Amino acid sequence: MSFLKGRTVRIIVSEPFEWAHGNLFGTIIYDRGGEKITVKLSKEIKGKKFTSDLLELSPRYEKETFKPLTQNYSVTVGGALIKENSSEFDYMLIGSVTID
Repeated sequence: MSFLKGRTVRIIVSEPFEWAHGNLFGTIIYDRGGEKITVKLSKEIKGKKFTSDLLELSPRYEKETFKPLTQNYSVTVGGALIKENSSEFDYMLIGSVTID
């Protein structure tokens, strides 16, 4: 599924309810076989542990993939801020992602 790499996405956050950053926008920089994608956000987000512009997204529901994105459908995701070249992550949000 490397055909997602380079695509611009919009992430609409549904949780946490007190989310104050609005919709997020970014570019897919890494696609792990449809199971996870890494998005470089257009702005840095401050999490509980650290600040980053990299967000790793995975489908929220079992057996779901990112294939619907290629057909202009959204995918419900869980997301975590990550640090480049590190295994650190900061679970951040639940929302939906679409190709923008």
